[in-house]
Amino acid sequence: MITPKKIILSVFVLFLVIVVLYFWREIGYLLEPPSLQVSQPATDITINQENFEISGKTNPYALVLINGEQVYIDKDGNFKKEISLSEGLNNLIIEAKNRFGKTNTLIRRIIFNP
Repeated sequence: MITPKKIILSVFVLFLVIVVLYFWREIGYLLEPPSLQVSQPATDITINQENFEISGKTNPYALVLINGEQVYIDKDGNFKKEISLSEGLNNLIIEAKNRFGKTNTLIRRIIFNP
């Protein structure tokens, strides 16, 4: 039979499960580095133009650095930055950091051959 005591216990257990799942998700944000996707350049490339635009996406509240220089992120987590390349091999270190110090790093190599 369904009694008021069983209904209250069921509601309490459901509430407890929801709270545990919420905290599990929040702890995941603390332990994991932010996502980082670089759409341009998707891979290492060789180009013949001096200026090049790097673009990608990360978490909206992350800090993005390209070769140590901070990049603006819009409200959706998109970023882009135009850089000047030097002749030869250019290593681009793209980092996304969250407020807890977790970092996700990608390296792209661009060869500028005028």
